[in-house]
Amino acid sequence: MFVNSLDEKTIHLNENEDGRLESLNSEDNITDFLREEFKNDVDFLPKTHNRSFGDLDVVTDTTVPINVKMIDPAKTSTFNGGSAKVFNWVLFGGTENITWNKLARKLKNPPSKIHSEYFYLVYYKRSSTKPVFVSLTDMHEDSIVTNPSNPIQLKKNIKLKERSAGQKVDFMVQLAVEVMKKKAAPYLITIGEL
Repeated sequence: MFVNSLDEKTIHLNENEDGRLESLNSEDNITDFLREEFKNDVDFLPKTHNRSFGDLDVVTDTTVPINVKMIDPAKTSTFNGGSAKVFNWVLFGGTENITWNKLARKLKNPPSKIHSEYFYLVYYKRSSTKPVFVSLTDMHEDSIVTNPSNPIQLKKNIKLKERSAGQKVDFMVQLAVEVMKKKAAPYLITIGEL
């Protein structure tokens, strides 16, 4: 429902030569529109609290964080999707900032199923491309790039993949391990282990 409403609406952009700043400064235009459009149908956390984790948080039995991403598909091939905190949320339900070392210790005993989903609402600015609403665990591995500085990078053309509860855990653990390997690579090269 968010996707269809956004697809029919032109979102005003707070223009800036730096596309990242433009997106950051324009996200409220999306979240304000959705809050107004669905005020009678969806229970949102108050705006004053919505930066605690998601850009827009929906309240159901739990709080469902939605990370709003605004990208220009003509200029961007990948965009930031999160760090250790996202892994901690999906796998263990933790909302605190977490270090990679602490997350690695927790991953020694992964859960049998994910704790919570983490969603992205991707709005393609200056484009006729329809917005995308997707959970991280439903993304195809070909739609994600891991790297040490921006651990989860999402590709602009998002593909989906159906996974069982156990496969979702395996997918998240595998992504986290890929990030940690890339973070460790410079050290391993320096000491001659790689």
